[in-house]
Parts: sequence; structure tokens; C-alpha cells
Amino acid sequence: MVLSVTGWFEVREEALNVLLAELLAEKGLKALGEVILKKGYPDVLLDVNGVRIIIEAKKLGRRDELRRSCVERLDRGMCDICVMVEYLRLSVPSISPSVKDLKDALLRGRYNVGFMTYIDRVGLEKWLKEFKPKIKTDFYEDVEFQDLVTYLMSVYEYTVREDVVTPVVNRIRFVIEDFARSVLVSGVDIVRLKDALELRGGSSESEE
Repeated sequence: MVLSVTGWFEVREEALNVLLAELLAEKGLKALGEVILKKGYPDVLLDVNGVRIIIEAKKLGRRDELRRSCVERLDRGMCDICVMVEYLRLSVPSISPSVKDLKDALLRGRYNVGFMTYIDRVGLEKWLKEFKPKIKTDFYEDVEFQDLVTYLMSVYEYTVREDVVTPVVNRIRFVIEDFARSVLVSGVDIVRLKDALELRGGSSESEE
């Protein structure tokens, strides 16, 4: 019997989220379901080598809410990665399933999965033309549980390895050097420019 979690067979999302966290923990991930944080109440919280990951999981038809929740989690600094999960289909053996039945159903279930990282929220691609985000921004549709875990770990690897500091530093250096060259070529009075910009040099040894 295949029953949609949005149909007449109703299972509370909180229960599904806790069981999802348990299954992820059984896969070796440090996961907690429905935990309370000072800044909010995420569905599932993971800590992978110090990288905080929040999973927001909902039944079908609430994708916009998932996106808003992830944006809020990231912008408030609650996590480095936010995973959006839609419970698509569950296959359960009875009308009154046990906890084991539900965990088995989640293992065999199908999901729609999306990802958002702090790199997406920074928006480096808007002013660094050479920066190209490598994570798919749309949802992966109708995936298995193991695929969910695989995608999650891929996004984790990308997030910890992507260097977002160096291109910013290089860009700032380029702008400063370009400005300095323009000043030298234009013959601007450096002393007056420093006064206008309120730049004060350090005291030299001779002045001391």
C-alpha cells in the first residue's frame, strides 16, 4: 500500500522529522530532530566536523515555506548549510504503523530535496564574474533516502572546500591598486587627498 503523507493517512511532521534524524544518525551523522536553539526551532540539526547543517522538512505543497525558512536560518547565522526536504511518498504496511514501520517507510520513501548554503546568500557571483556556484539551486525530484544522504555530503564537501575569501581579497586588492594608479597618473596632490580621505600615516622613528 502506497500512501502519500499529504493524503488521508496523516503522520505529524514532527514525528517524521525525529525519525529522519534517527536514520541519519544511524548513517554515522551527528543528527538531532526537533531541537530547540536560541535562534529558532529547526526540524533536524546536524553537526558534520564543525559544520552546522539544518534540515527543514515538510509535506508536499509547502516549498515556498521551505525556501523562506532556509533563507532565515542562513541569514541569522544558525547554520552553514540548509537542506530543504519534501516528503513525497511513503509506503506503509498498515493504517496504524509502528515506529519501525515509519522508519522503514522513510528508508524506502521518495523525497524532493534542495540545498542552500551561506555561499548562496553572500551572492559572490553578482560582483565576481569568475565565481560560479557549483550547487544546483533547484530541487532534485523523486530521490531515494540514500540519494538524499549522498547529495547532503556532496554539498558539505563543496561548502568546506570552496574558497570564498581569496577571490574577495583579490578583488579588493585590484580595486585599491587600480585606484592608486589612477591617482598617480592624474597628478593629484597626495597630501590633500589624504586629508580629504582622513588618512593618517603612522609616526616615523624620526618624528619620535
